[in-house]
Amino acid sequence: MPLGLGLLVVIGLVLTASPRQLVASFRRFDLRLLPFVLALSLVNYGLRFVRWEAYLRKLGVRLARGKSLAVFGVGFLLSVTPGKAGELGKAWLVRELGGGPALRVVPAVLAERVTDLLGVLLIIAFGAPVFAGGAWLAAVLLAAVAAVVLLLTWKHGADFVFRLLAKLPLLGSRVPMLVDVFDRLRSLLSPGLLAAALALSAVAWGAEGVGFWLVVREYAPRASLLAALFNYTGATVVGSLSMLPGGLGAAEGSMAALLHAQGLGTADANLITLVVRGATLWFAVGLGLLALPFAAKWLASRQTCE
Repeated sequence: MPLGLGLLVVIGLVLTASPRQLVASFRRFDLRLLPFVLALSLVNYGLRFVRWEAYLRKLGVRLARGKSLAVFGVGFLLSVTPGKAGELGKAWLVRELGGGPALRVVPAVLAERVTDLLGVLLIIAFGAPVFAGGAWLAAVLLAAVAAVVLLLTWKHGADFVFRLLAKLPLLGSRVPMLVDVFDRLRSLLSPGLLAAALALSAVAWGAEGVGFWLVVREYAPRASLLAALFNYTGATVVGSLSMLPGGLGAAEGSMAALLHAQGLGTADANLITLVVRGATLWFAVGLGLLALPFAAKWLASRQTCE
């Protein structure tokens, strides 16, 4: 499904631009820039892997570094699912590879999603003031980040919610499990670890934003870095909120629309979108495919031993 949807998105971007102009835009792109854009994507993945390792250690999960890296890589494949729900499969993989109960790892996956969102919102707030009225948007986003942190770390509020859930027929018996997950999640959102995770997230996604800016500069040499960070992370958030696999369609559409609204022609905007999404989303999927055989081999060997 994701591959089919991705193909439809590519076809849509190609068909909504003049073929002649799209080819002309491609010829203007310096392919020697691509390794630098991919390297910045690797910075993103590397920093997020550091955060993943920190979360596992905090939760008391002991998994060999190579296996942990394989699980993290396979997570890129699992993320191309509606709402990235498939990433919870990383908890199952950790369990199957000898890292302990899956339920212990679920908070790490949830904390990744929370700090990714908050880190991206911080970048959007950082870039928003370059636009008219952007200062107000920045203030709202910063307040939203603070509110999310407060809600996720508010023990008394959570206890009240869990008491209500305990009275429900279907969820009542599962409340102790939810309490355990929440308590572990709160431990990952403690002030020191949260500050470090947010910094890693902001720098990681900012690195991909810089890669986006490098591509945009091929067509708009005076493009603002802050505007590029805003555009890239804004499109990323739209893609995430769409709940579509990998944000396909929503992220590309919003990215191309933002570029077009800021003065770029349709062909240039669409080509930039194709290049950047290829160097971020589909590059990550490719790395996930490389990690998959290693994870499968370790799973097979463990099952054989048992």
